[in-house]
Amino acid sequence: MKLLILIIIFTSINISCQVTTKEQLQKAEQLINERKYLEASAYLEEIISKDSLNQEAHYFLGQAYYKPLFVEGLKMVYLDLQIAKRASGHFKRAIEISPYYKGKVFVLGPYSKIQTIWGSMALNYILKGNPDSAKWALLYGQSEGGFVPAMLEYNKNIMAGCEQDAILFTNGDNDTFPIWFLQMIESYRTDITLINVNLLNVDWYIKQLKNNYPFGNNNLSLNINDEKIDQLRPISWQDTEIELPVDDPLNKENKIVWTLKPTFENKALRVQDQLILEILKTNNWKRPVYFSITVDESGLIGLSEYLSLEGLVRKVNTHKEKISPERINKNITQVYTYKGMNDEHLKFDDDLKMMYQNYRHLYLQLANYYYEKEERQKAKQILDLMNENFPEDLLPYTNLSLKNEVKELNKKASEE
Repeated sequence: MKLLILIIIFTSINISCQVTTKEQLQKAEQLINERKYLEASAYLEEIISKDSLNQEAHYFLGQAYYKPLFVEGLKMVYLDLQIAKRASGHFKRAIEISPYYKGKVFVLGPYSKIQTIWGSMALNYILKGNPDSAKWALLYGQSEGGFVPAMLEYNKNIMAGCEQDAILFTNGDNDTFPIWFLQMIESYRTDITLINVNLLNVDWYIKQLKNNYPFGNNNLSLNINDEKIDQLRPISWQDTEIELPVDDPLNKENKIVWTLKPTFENKALRVQDQLILEILKTNNWKRPVYFSITVDESGLIGLSEYLSLEGLVRKVNTHKEKISPERINKNITQVYTYKGMNDEHLKFDDDLKMMYQNYRHLYLQLANYYYEKEERQKAKQILDLMNENFPEDLLPYTNLSLKNEVKELNKKASEE
């Protein structure tokens, strides 16, 4: 009877502690969301001192140290190495406790956070004129758990599908920092000028692209001097028809025409959109221009009708064309590699799993194209190839609707 009472008491204490820890983490999350980072970090340090294996507390603490470093691109030059190491260290510790992080996520998981920290530190060193330190930062980030093989291969495939001397617009951390790594560490496709559309709102980044692209050998041509770049701000804007002249026999009007709508509060045009338009005008079709498929509609300045899907990128075209089946077919069968499917990180990293679903979307769009052209056999072959390259046991679907679309199209394409 005494033993039973002791067990009940111990169980009650243990449950009470678990509830308390959950409440503590909720409070820490609230402090982080309220931007009370110092208070949050002190609070989380106390939690970890009592429970060093609390994976979520380590991730939260990494976020509390990380977030003040990356408030906005303007502060990139002020990144602190010791704080970066501290933030990265806690994200790494979360992974060491378990390679699969199951807790609350602030946009990105721990692998991607580490990658972002050290990609940003690399750019910080470049801004300070220390390219060797930038290389060290990228390699250090890899040793901490970022820049995993599958993520690097995915980004290598993005670039592999681009023509020589391409201009490539990207959107997020996972299709920017790995490309910088590939260009700077592996000297891969240094002919490509990568442009992160979000960083285009920052004057020092625009000047860097124009005057000294740090990760390759192709500066960006711009008809804007540095003084004018410093003065760039969102401008008042209303729906405006934009024209660019072209020389293309498939375009009888000898121009592409589209409507550029306001991109900020329905009344203004962001700096990034002004710059994308200026880049297209200055380039004047001299270099091929692509958008990564991760750039959503809001970042395309209304160009969708002239963006041709060619793989993991969409090319700015001289005529209206939604999809280039020949180019996609060549990329998925001859150009892209899929060794990343054997990378164990694909089991643990949810961000990586999400990126790899883009392959399935690509195959599905090509199969749909063939099906609509009444080429059912070709559609079925593409779906079979997709299942061969991305078997569900190695890459589970993260989106049920995508799985159902594939299943439905496979059924229709198989019908006699």
